[in-house]
Amino acid sequence: MDSIYTDAFPLKKLRILIDRGIFAVPELQREFVWNARKACDLLDSIYRNYPIGTILVWKTGRRNEGQLRKQLHILPHFNSANRDIYFLIDGQQRLSVLWHFLRGEAATVRNADGKVVDFGRVYFNAGAEDGGTPFVYRTRPTGELAKQLVPVVDLLSSSWRHRVRDHGVRALRRVEECRRQLLNYEALFVFCETNELTRVRETFVRINSLGMRIGAADRAFARASKFNMRGLIREAQSRLEHGFDRVSRETILQTTALALGVRDVGERAIDAMISHLEEEPQERVRFDRMWPVLREAFGMAVDFAVYELGVPNFDFLPSQPMLGTLALFFFYNQNARPSKAAKRRLQKWFWATAVGARYTGRGHRTNLLADAAFVERLARNPKAHAAFRVAVPMFVLANTEYGRPGSLSNAFFCLLRQQQPRYLEDGAAIPLGEISSRRNRSDKHHVFPRALLRRYGFGPERFNSLLNICFLVARENQAIGHRAPRSYFEDVPRSRRARNIALRSHLIPDTPDAGIWDRSVRRGFNTFLQERGRLVARELERRAGMRLFERK
Repeated sequence: MDSIYTDAFPLKKLRILIDRGIFAVPELQREFVWNARKACDLLDSIYRNYPIGTILVWKTGRRNEGQLRKQLHILPHFNSANRDIYFLIDGQQRLSVLWHFLRGEAATVRNADGKVVDFGRVYFNAGAEDGGTPFVYRTRPTGELAKQLVPVVDLLSSSWRHRVRDHGVRALRRVEECRRQLLNYEALFVFCETNELTRVRETFVRINSLGMRIGAADRAFARASKFNMRGLIREAQSRLEHGFDRVSRETILQTTALALGVRDVGERAIDAMISHLEEEPQERVRFDRMWPVLREAFGMAVDFAVYELGVPNFDFLPSQPMLGTLALFFFYNQNARPSKAAKRRLQKWFWATAVGARYTGRGHRTNLLADAAFVERLARNPKAHAAFRVAVPMFVLANTEYGRPGSLSNAFFCLLRQQQPRYLEDGAAIPLGEISSRRNRSDKHHVFPRALLRRYGFGPERFNSLLNICFLVARENQAIGHRAPRSYFEDVPRSRRARNIALRSHLIPDTPDAGIWDRSVRRGFNTFLQERGRLVARELERRAGMRLFERK
């Protein structure tokens, strides 16, 4: 570096500097990624006068103005009237959070993971005991709690006395102390003055490798100086529908590396790809030709997942690399619609891969590379086969809890949706739109109700089993209450045919001696788990066209 020096600024002065627009966010930086918990932790450290780390700034002339990022950050934009640019190399997240509090106005932002951070919901707890947690993130408090909790944006506002006037004398004293502690806290800055962009990029990567590690995507974006890889990935994400715009940047980069012939996956593969693109002009030419095709292939992969595989939205996708594998198929297939034979083989691959969770654990790298080779063969030969074996113990089905998203869990709910489930009360089909939320638990019903099973000594790991869950809309859920299945299934249509259709649509055993009819709740539930496990396993294997589960 040409020159390095340090300085410290109290937060009350820091707000003035930020408002003047002297700080800028460079293209190599990450988007805003912090959440509310980290924001509270930062305030807590400042309040207790703990160090919060140095903020590294790259001071440079206007010749590097092309490195400015004009969006995807939440700080005020750089003021072009300033002679010099102060790029934030390390500390963007901290400054972003501090500025949103210091400006004294409630604001809501969405971080890079799609999570909402509402700065107006971060409170100082004036009633917290010494050593307790003074900063919390919660919904609007009521009652006695409202007299203790003060929004931090009000506490730091220039009109703070007016905003907190309704609090008691003791609370006001704590608020004033907190305000003084925060505003007088000095943040330490390290300024590096240079015009050499390459050294700055390497500094960014090294700093974040030693501290809060950056992912493979952010490191790739930082090192891609000759083209805007971040912008290309962002654009590709924005084109995806059904919530698939939340697919990770690492997945897209990993798929890109495979499409370019890098026969490896992970951070090293992405680093190798970026190095080739930066250093070899012919590789950039190949990438420029390939990228529009691959970008379109991701869109084709999403459509295939939704309309052919029964994955209604991103939340139901068993694992993200599966989308990358599908995109590779369409890339190799020049984004043409697959033949019936190829479609059938992709469907079999989907169910086997999802049930076997083949993209997790120690074998994920080998499986990803094998499947990339498979879809390349499939694009050339619609009768190509995927050569792999899946052997999942049967007890895994019963031991997987429905509330924890995972490959097998998401595959289970995709399967239930494809069964065209019906209302138990009249046998009519349940509109699939009503059961298209992976996160909404109100449309999921415990076949043996939780309260009933608790009464008989069963714990959450048993009554929250996947096998005890079916789709059911709220109106039926409320009517069922805590009744045993043999009681509420009396409401199923009286004709045997209608009843069997309704139960089978949920893959619930309906034979006269099935566990749901047993008068012994304990014996009936254990029998039901075994019976339904066999039904679910059989249906998954039928769709995969192969044996998936180990049976004794």
